Amino acid sequence: MYVKSMVIDGFKSYGQRTEIKGFDRQFNAITGLNGSGKSNILDAICFVLGITNLTHVRAGSLQELVYKSGQAGITKASVTITFDNSDTSKSPLGYERYEEITVTRQAVVAGKNRYMINGSTVQNKRVNDLFNSVQLNVNNPHFLIMQGRITKVLNMKPPEILSMIEEAAGTRMYETKKQQAEKTIEKKDAKLKELNDLINEEIGPKLARLKEERSRYLELQKVQRELEHLTKISIAWTFMRLEASCNNQEVELQTTQNTLADTKKKIEDSNQEISGIDEKVEELRKKRDAETGGRLADVEKRLSELEKDEAKAVAKLKSGKESVSSEEKKRKQLEKNLRDDEAALKEKEKILSKAEDVFLQLKKADEEDSKALEAAERKFQAVSSGLLSSDDGEDATLQDQLMKAKQEVSRLQTETMQCNMQLEHNRSELKNKQKDLKQGESDYARDEKQLNTMEKELDSLKRELGKVNYQEGEMERLEDTKRELNTNIRKTRDRVEQFEARNSSLRFHYKDPEPNFNRSSVKGLVCTLFRVKEPRFCMALESAAGGRLYNVVVDNEVTSNKIIKKGQLQKRFTFIPINKIQGRAMDQQTIRTAQQLVGADKVFPALSLIEYEPQYKPVMEWIFGQVFVCDQMSTATKVTYDKRILKKCITLEGDVTDPGGTLSGGAPKAGGSMLLQIEEYQQCQQQLAQLEVEYAQVDAQIRSITKDADKYGSLKQRLDIRQAEVEMVRTRLQQTVHHQIQTEVNQLQASLEELTKRVAECKQSEKEYVKKVKDLEAKVKDAKNLREKQLKAAEQEMKRLQKKAEESRNQWKAREQEFETSKLEISELKKSIESGQQEIEKCLANIEQLKKEVEELTVESNQVKADVKKLQHEVKEQKDILAQQNQEIQETMKHKAQLEKEVSEFQLEIISLQHKITKLQSDAAGNRDKLGEFLKAYEWIETDRQYFGQVDGMYDFRQNNPQEAQQRLSKLQETKEKLSRTVNARAMNLLGKEEEQYNEVMRKKGIVEKDKQKIVDLIAELDDKKKEALRLAWKQVNKDFGSIFGSLLPGAQAALKPPTGKDILDGLEVKVGFNGIWKESLGELSGGQRSLVALSLILAMLLFKPAPIYILDEVDAALDLSHTQNIGQMLKAHFKHSQFIIVSLKDGMFNNANVLFRTKFVDGMSTVTRTTVANNQQGKKNS
Repeated sequence: MYVKSMVIDGFKSYGQRTEIKGFDRQFNAITGLNGSGKSNILDAICFVLGITNLTHVRAGSLQELVYKSGQAGITKASVTITFDNSDTSKSPLGYERYEEITVTRQAVVAGKNRYMINGSTVQNKRVNDLFNSVQLNVNNPHFLIMQGRITKVLNMKPPEILSMIEEAAGTRMYETKKQQAEKTIEKKDAKLKELNDLINEEIGPKLARLKEERSRYLELQKVQRELEHLTKISIAWTFMRLEASCNNQEVELQTTQNTLADTKKKIEDSNQEISGIDEKVEELRKKRDAETGGRLADVEKRLSELEKDEAKAVAKLKSGKESVSSEEKKRKQLEKNLRDDEAALKEKEKILSKAEDVFLQLKKADEEDSKALEAAERKFQAVSSGLLSSDDGEDATLQDQLMKAKQEVSRLQTETMQCNMQLEHNRSELKNKQKDLKQGESDYARDEKQLNTMEKELDSLKRELGKVNYQEGEMERLEDTKRELNTNIRKTRDRVEQFEARNSSLRFHYKDPEPNFNRSSVKGLVCTLFRVKEPRFCMALESAAGGRLYNVVVDNEVTSNKIIKKGQLQKRFTFIPINKIQGRAMDQQTIRTAQQLVGADKVFPALSLIEYEPQYKPVMEWIFGQVFVCDQMSTATKVTYDKRILKKCITLEGDVTDPGGTLSGGAPKAGGSMLLQIEEYQQCQQQLAQLEVEYAQVDAQIRSITKDADKYGSLKQRLDIRQAEVEMVRTRLQQTVHHQIQTEVNQLQASLEELTKRVAECKQSEKEYVKKVKDLEAKVKDAKNLREKQLKAAEQEMKRLQKKAEESRNQWKAREQEFETSKLEISELKKSIESGQQEIEKCLANIEQLKKEVEELTVESNQVKADVKKLQHEVKEQKDILAQQNQEIQETMKHKAQLEKEVSEFQLEIISLQHKITKLQSDAAGNRDKLGEFLKAYEWIETDRQYFGQVDGMYDFRQNNPQEAQQRLSKLQETKEKLSRTVNARAMNLLGKEEEQYNEVMRKKGIVEKDKQKIVDLIAELDDKKKEALRLAWKQVNKDFGSIFGSLLPGAQAALKPPTGKDILDGLEVKVGFNGIWKESLGELSGGQRSLVALSLILAMLLFKPAPIYILDEVDAALDLSHTQNIGQMLKAHFKHSQFIIVSLKDGMFNNANVLFRTKFVDGMSTVTRTTVANNQQGKKNS
């Protein structure tokens, strides 16, 4: 089957219907300029052959195959190929009767496909089956060598080259069968697993349980037999004891009745003797009352009256003392009130004092302003009367002022003279003192030098202390901070440990498995690595994660191995290495389906409900990636069992629905969700970590400043000592004679300076007064004008002061009311204090009076008590006399009491005996009833009674101890009850059925295992056939490869060989040699040689299993003309039974073709012209 013709319409660059006829059945070439549409012809052939990967035809979608993507008005691409099918031996299956087969494929802009065979529309699969039957599978083509495949072959690795051999040899069939066999093995394994699960989980446990139930059933029968035997022995023993007890009770009853009669007779005798004693006692009492009764009664009467008087005296005394106490309390309260008033008075006086100061100041200001106003008025009157104001403010005439100024000049001259005289005296004294000062100057200078030296040392110490990088008290502050942090760390760690103690699953501690272990590689428990966005999802997420919440996350499996082996873990943990774990998030289509099914607000992917760091993404996807969280059970059930979803769902209460059909739920967990508590736990851990960091920083600061602190302390101590020494030396210097003289000298020098200054001041004042005298003399001459000016100024000053005086008076009047109110309050408080003091004095007087009364009552009470005591003594004497007379009566009464006691005891004994008789009668009757009940309940007693207690018999109570039998009975009864609750009476029948089922399942298991072994043997046989076919294919391809390469490149050799030390089944390498010398690698070849090698290999494989059609697209692009010519000749020589359609730009290739098609680009569309070889060569000659 080969291509005869084809029609292209609207396909890629062929915008118009283009018919290409006259394809040669062997060698066809297509040439043309770049972009003229030559490769589009090959794309059109592939399009018809049913290619699905459009990238092989340089398109992204079916629309791109339409001319200009449908934008030029052409909306359909159509390609029709007519195949010659005259050779029925090579016809497709089912098409042997057709001489021609026409296949059409159409694609419209909308992206739809249409296939037709011989004008009839068919499915895509039918077209694929047609071409696959003649080895034209366009989706796995070995007949199609497009641009770039040559380069890919050169870069193939040995396994890839081997796969090319497999493809050419057709061993994929073996792989397909092997895969089918492996799938069958998987099914067999699944069946075996199912049978094993059935045996191990259902039949086996049930069989074991039934066997156990059978053994318990047999044991129960044994227990029942022993229980029946021991029960008879126990009943017989009890029956004999009841008989003996009845006999003993009858004897004891008769004895007790005799004792009762004797006791009653004793009571009668005692009662007669008690009557005689009563008569005797009555006679003795009459005799005693006649002798002593009247006097004792008189004394007791007087004692009673005195005791009443004593009680009254005591009551009065108590009342007096209470009155004193009440007055004392009143006094204390008055004193407290007095203290409060005095405190209030002080406070008011303070307030008054402050107000009085302000008031007095205002009043003083008013008075001063009033005086100033009066002075201004006097001045105005003085000026009006001819007096003028002088510079010192006094009013006087100009003559008086002139006289006063001349007097002041005279006074200043006198003072100047006195100061000069004092200056002379002080200078003389200063010279004498300076002489005395020089005598002790050396010693003083030495001490002063020492002081200066010490002060310099002191300054040096201060500078050195200032250079130390330490502030005073810093070490103490850091130590306090360290202690506080240590306390906080201990408290926070206690909280963390208490939480871990309550939740042991969170307790993950380990030792470093090696020195310098990187603890950051251990990330922690899963539950601490994420945060739940909303608290209402905590219970659901906890249920979704299950035990994985407490798995430990590490960076890789090496870390987990180290911790497991050497971390000294306290319990077992599961580790999750981040680099190994692989999770998968739920796809968006499934999420959208679930949300559309029940609503977006009712179902949520679990992964979207938590926040975590990106590095933990694989872990979180592994745990939560395939789980939904739903609002309620109905929603969860609906989502879980939907065929489009089939995902595990968990409700907000933690109930679980699984696609496998299982449901779990029930009461919520006690204590609430652990995830809610973990947030607090994490906060504590973070706080603990922060505190530990701060503690480490403070500790580091302490270590860093310890040296400076020690240095600072040492310098500070030296500085304090030196300062004390300097103060001592300075004090000693001040106490020396030289220092005192120096002080006097300094005072004299200061006095000289002051006197000199005073002389200068006096001279200056003298000049001023001399000038003033001259001015006054001038004023005397102009007295009229001066008077008018001063009169006007005095009038203005008087008006100003008048206004100021009115303001001062107003302020003073405003404060006067407040001042008077405070004075009135103070007056009232003073009166209250005086009244309180008077009350206290009065209270003290009452207390003194009451105390006197208490003393008098005390004396009176003591007198009454003495009288009472005297009468009590007298009563006692009378009673002693009476007691002697009562002794005989008492002895008689004592004997009577003894008799009465005996009678009482006898009566109690009678009651006891009566009770005993009643009980014996009742017990005897009860025992007789029990014997009757025994005889009724156990009929065998009458027949076996004669054997009870018989030696060596069934009821031999020496051999069968009844007590032991009863103990054994209780144990057997318990055993029987336990066995009765668990024994299954149908176990014997069920056991037989289960054993039959077990044998049947084991038989089926044997069959499946045999079938599996046959399939394994079949796979081994297929592998052997595949290896044999591969070796045959390799030999043939290797032979053709060398032959083709040698014809393309004379003198060269090529071969396919396995890598060194390996078999051909491990892969094949291309080896090339020239004149018997083999190259180490293809990298030593030129680009053209490498292309020839690749092309030779491809053609060798094509030759091994030739297809009816081969399509080559510019395979000679990297070759020169001579090699291209050789390829064309080789194709003609080796591929005589296949049709080649080749695109080439080189004459050496298409000159060997039988038919040549040339493409051109005309008016924006591709066109095709056909020439035969003869026409082609003729055209060249003409040109």
